[in-house]
Amino acid sequence: MKKDPDRKKGRTSPVTAVRHDEHSALRLDEILTDNPLYSPSSVLRGAILALYEMSREQRMAIIVKAATH
Repeated sequence: MKKDPDRKKGRTSPVTAVRHDEHSALRLDEILTDNPLYSPSSVLRGAILALYEMSREQRMAIIVKAATH
């Protein structure tokens, strides 16, 4: 995706790996195929933002659901 020149530079947090099960890897591939401008890191940042904007109860339900699959 194109960088916004007015956006503040983000803090770099060293995430060296994210472990995916088969389902999450397939979902990520499907999302990346939807739009060639997406990158794995932008999808991860979007997921974090989406979780952040949810209520605590919604966030917990999604995280527990992901953890049990």
